[in-house]
Amino acid sequence: SNSDDDIGEEKAESHDPEQIFQNIQYQKEIMYNIRCRPWPMRQKLRALRQAKEIVLKYEGRLTRTRGYQAAGAELWRKFIRLAYNFAVTFIPWEMRIKKIESHFGSGVASYFIFLRWLFGINIVLTIMTGAFVVLPELLAGAPFGSTVSKTIPKERIASAQDLDTIWSLGARLKPLFIGYLQYSVLFYGYYGHDRKIGKAGYRLPLAYFLVGMAVFAYSFIILLKKMAKNSRMSLASASDENYTFCWRLFCAWDYLIGNPEAAESKAAAIVNSIREAILEEQEKKKSKNLAVTISLRIIANILVLLSLAGSIYIIYFVVDRSQRLERTKKELTLWEKNEVSVVVSLITMIAPSAFELVAALEMYHPRTTLRFQLARVLVLYLGNLYSLIIALLDKVDSMSVTDSDINNNASNSTTFLATKILSKEDNLSTTIPDARIKRNSIVTLEESRTQGLMVSDSLVNKTVSINTQNPQGQCWETYVGQEMLKLSIIDMIFTVASILLIDFFRGLCVRYLSDCWCWDLESKFPEYGEFKIAENVLHLVYNQGMIWMGAFFSPCLPAFNVLKLIGLMYLRSWAVLTCNVPHQQVFRASR
Repeated sequence: SNSDDDIGEEKAESHDPEQIFQNIQYQKEIMYNIRCRPWPMRQKLRALRQAKEIVLKYEGRLTRTRGYQAAGAELWRKFIRLAYNFAVTFIPWEMRIKKIESHFGSGVASYFIFLRWLFGINIVLTIMTGAFVVLPELLAGAPFGSTVSKTIPKERIASAQDLDTIWSLGARLKPLFIGYLQYSVLFYGYYGHDRKIGKAGYRLPLAYFLVGMAVFAYSFIILLKKMAKNSRMSLASASDENYTFCWRLFCAWDYLIGNPEAAESKAAAIVNSIREAILEEQEKKKSKNLAVTISLRIIANILVLLSLAGSIYIIYFVVDRSQRLERTKKELTLWEKNEVSVVVSLITMIAPSAFELVAALEMYHPRTTLRFQLARVLVLYLGNLYSLIIALLDKVDSMSVTDSDINNNASNSTTFLATKILSKEDNLSTTIPDARIKRNSIVTLEESRTQGLMVSDSLVNKTVSINTQNPQGQCWETYVGQEMLKLSIIDMIFTVASILLIDFFRGLCVRYLSDCWCWDLESKFPEYGEFKIAENVLHLVYNQGMIWMGAFFSPCLPAFNVLKLIGLMYLRSWAVLTCNVPHQQVFRASR
């Protein structure tokens, strides 16, 4: 009808693209169904001619409008992608991690992502401690040399810059090892006890306490946030133990792999995993000697428990032995100075490999073996840290008792000698032999051996002089902070040594001696090393545990850990790309 035509033209004249599109669809529908209309032929021809005119007139306009919209959307998507690529360049080590991910898969890359995440946490901790504790002390606190806690004894200045002194961080209680690092902002004892400092009246003791609590609170909150983010993924990944063949057939490929060699290794690993699954199904139907299996697992767990108990005892014994040596020996050897840190680092490096050998007795599924290995190594690291801190606190407690006894003895001796001098006022002269009491306090009685010196108040004041300054003196918090910093340094040295020995030199031997050896070194012992995801991730957890334990006693410890993590990132990534090969069996250890 004419009214329908008018409505169609009104819709077509509208500038709304949606209405134009609907009208064009309506006219096309009329064109397709014109034969089914119960109209006279003249009306059908007129409607068909009018529909064609509307479609020809407005379809081009609609196409251009939609084309402009599509082009604008495409340009916006390209801009967003370019902006994202530009922003990626500012993400630390993003391209390096992507390169590792393309060669070794997402499992190995998860270690470096975790390391970068810890790096970010330590950056925040460093800013907190630096901005509210270290900088206020440096800018408004008492200057170096103004107080006893910030002054190196005069008799120790000559050796304060010795390499031995710097290496030991002044941590030993021998006078030789007191250097500039001990009397610096590195440790707790340097910060003053004044309630307010500077013209603004900054309350440093309160800030020190609140920052210490804020460090733990921030770490706790960020950990909870990360765990909540990954909990759904962890629950979802638990379902892959069911429908084993479906998961391995359809979901085993890692689409982030971009290297042909890594792709071949991944394909071979999938084939091997399917074969292992077939063998596992066949093994389920076979009868097993449960008595032998249970016996071997009991023996393995007993060996693990003995190893854990032995590591805790060795750490406690070494700390106690170092205390006895400091009491009895005047000069300590290099091993005796650093045996605590070296022994702890050796235990953390050797024990996980021993656990891996013991796990072979249990004959568990590789995934179950990995979980037991994770739990055991985690218990080992936590046990080592807690036994170390308990042993150090016991040592500090015994040192405090010894110091109080010496101070009491020194006070009694001084009173007795002064009374003896004053009781001889009828004599015009007296001679008192030098008396020295050495440990953490030195009491010196200086007198003039000149005969005929009158006894007076000045003589008493000169004769009895107590040096209450402790040249080895340091608060116990400083001592604990020094031990934690030394432990972190020794751990870094052992990590570098293990990477060079286990990965680099091993790879050199396999590469250049394989042609002239009796067997193929690449396929048999020693072969190229694989990157151990679980142990390396737990080593990062252990390292961060040391930082959390020592951050209150050494405010600059997070800053040192930032440098350590930077070195680990470059060293580990270089070792992975240069010395390691992709895993034959891929485990989901990242979460």
